[in-house]
Amino acid sequence: MNKTIGFLSIGLVISLFFLFSACAEKNEKTIRISGSTTIEPFMKKVAARYERPKETTITITAPGSIGGMNALLEGACDIVMSSSDLLPSYQLSAKNKGIKIKSFLLGVDLIVPIVNPKNRVSNISLDQLKDIYGGKIRNWSELGGENALIEAVHRNNNSGTAAVWNRIITPETHPAGKTLVSNSSVLAYIAADENAMGYISHAFINSEIKPLTVDGVDIGNKENWHKNHPIKRSLFLYVDENQFTGSVKTFIIFTLMDKEVKKLFRESGFFSS
Repeated sequence: MNKTIGFLSIGLVISLFFLFSACAEKNEKTIRISGSTTIEPFMKKVAARYERPKETTITITAPGSIGGMNALLEGACDIVMSSSDLLPSYQLSAKNKGIKIKSFLLGVDLIVPIVNPKNRVSNISLDQLKDIYGGKIRNWSELGGENALIEAVHRNNNSGTAAVWNRIITPETHPAGKTLVSNSSVLAYIAADENAMGYISHAFINSEIKPLTVDGVDIGNKENWHKNHPIKRSLFLYVDENQFTGSVKTFIIFTLMDKEVKKLFRESGFFSS
């Protein structure tokens, strides 16, 4: 009887060992990515290339760069996609939580002001942009357009694009206007409203809207545009260095070093740093 109980106990211990080992392996094969709506489409393509050969499950959510950083600080994600530099307040919060933020530079993106294709305005100065988003210029006629009020479209506070735009173009307080949550929602809104102005990542430009040249920088010449456009930002991946191991580390290295991924990054509308 005692031998039987002993064998059962040993069997139970062995079963539990393999069960916990399987769980650990499953968790190791899951990568949670959160953050920027700008980087999300590119990262989904990278994940699709990576998942099949590596048999890794990758989940991607895009609440915005700030939302992604909040998720990392709360332990709800492994990698943050960010279209802005890490804010000092988040550096402090991370330090207080014992999290050591490690950054990886993906490349460079341009933030482009856009209008409806029917809008007569095609070029604008940086100072005029500041006056529009600061509430000093309110009518398109002041810019050579129709006699119509300008509706300045904003991004919400979770947006890394908004953080960069606000730093370069406008103070923290905005005049009344529409606030939207993503590049795609700004595109759709501008495409439907002849008097609206918004701003998006260069990667999202399409034929349904018209990008404005800023200070006469030639949009047609990509290299010149990249070099001289006054509203640009770096794109990052952030991780907790304490958790930078296993599949997370392998995926980051793949994203930064794989030749096809580098090509995909440029084809997505971004620029090498």
